[in-house]
Amino acid sequence: MDFGSIGTMGGAVAGYISTPEGQEKVKAFLSSPDGISLLKNFASTPEGQKVMMSVLPSVLGGLNLPPGVADMIKGALGSQQ
Repeated sequence: MDFGSIGTMGGAVAGYISTPEGQEKVKAFLSSPDGISLLKNFASTPEGQKVMMSVLPSVLGGLNLPPGVADMIKGALGSQQ
């Protein structure tokens, strides 16, 4: 089968993910066993660790944690690198 250029799908995928329906689909996938496995595998790579550390402040900021907890988590994760 010839699927053509997959590169042209990027814009369509990004557009769909930016919609509320797309965001719900992403959340559902990432919370599934396959999604969790994908995240674990990605996070175990050097590139994945860099990405995780770059998005960590935003994720922690959205969790409504008690004062100081976010800094403690970032510090603990930063010392493991």
